[in-house]
Amino acid sequence: MKCILLALILCLPIITNAQHGGYNSDTGWSRFSMQDTVPQPGANDTCLVFVSNRHFLRDSLRFLDEYVDTSHLNYFFLRKQGPQWQVFQTTSLSDAMELLPIRRDIVVYAEGMGKIFTNNVERAYLMTTQYGVNVVMFDYSSINTTFKPAKNFKFARTNARISAGQYFTLMKDFQAAREANAPWISGERLTLFFHSMGNIILRQMMLTQHYTALNSYPFVDNVVINAACVPQRDHIAWVKDIRFAGNIYIHYNKNDIQLKGAHLLTFQDQLGEKIHQRAPNAHYINFHDYVGWKHSYFLNFPFSKFQLSDDMKMYFSALLRGNAVSMLPGKNTAPLLTSKASTGRD
Repeated sequence: MKCILLALILCLPIITNAQHGGYNSDTGWSRFSMQDTVPQPGANDTCLVFVSNRHFLRDSLRFLDEYVDTSHLNYFFLRKQGPQWQVFQTTSLSDAMELLPIRRDIVVYAEGMGKIFTNNVERAYLMTTQYGVNVVMFDYSSINTTFKPAKNFKFARTNARISAGQYFTLMKDFQAAREANAPWISGERLTLFFHSMGNIILRQMMLTQHYTALNSYPFVDNVVINAACVPQRDHIAWVKDIRFAGNIYIHYNKNDIQLKGAHLLTFQDQLGEKIHQRAPNAHYINFHDYVGWKHSYFLNFPFSKFQLSDDMKMYFSALLRGNAVSMLPGKNTAPLLTSKASTGRD
């Protein structure tokens, strides 16, 4: 029975991708076209910035493939024109950010298992349109469409780990822009959002990179550790060292079906699943009563029966805009957050 449950859980991202949109089909990829000249976005255009360590094959239909290159980062500016996306390569993060038509609060978004480039574009698009933020997607390969589910689980975890150094480079770029008061970040709040296996990147960065310089002051407003597919057991050791952010939020749900699969595979409680001990500098948010078995409960997805309540939308909107949040807003004002200094078990 456990084997059947595990197989179903591992297949969930792949089944979902196949049912909704044909992300890896020729038709899906034909919606994206590389541009030789800089697009001129209007104020009403939806635009994204992507920072990717995928192999870049400019002349291929699938111009960002399913493998990572840890020696190089590529920067892209994306502009939506009807159903089509124009994609322009820039030489740096700042060059891409300066093309965004509207100055807004910024979210650096790292996704979990099961995403090719086109998946990540859809998720970044949903985040920017639903919450009114400028999204910078850290785009790494978290699935190979030729692999079976169990092999993809290992593939995605490995790629997240080896991408930590490049994410660290990206953080240094953001810190430098904040220190220089670059126009595209001046006066805007900055949130780092990690979902599922995307949290492996953060954990590995804190365990392996020389992050002391990042901790010189909190240039990030919020770090959001959402439905984290990383071990719960040792998380205090690395979370307590995150001092480059004003607030840290850890979201968990004991019935998260995909983290139950990760638990079965790794024989470990996952941080986004169960909390036994708490880092003194983090807020812990229990979503069990609000989302049931859901794993991706921060966006409203097309074709999904699950939709965020108004209170949850208000919560995530405030969080992703870099605000400090102390309770779920709305009529039921019972605190959603546990005190930073709290200890104990759930």
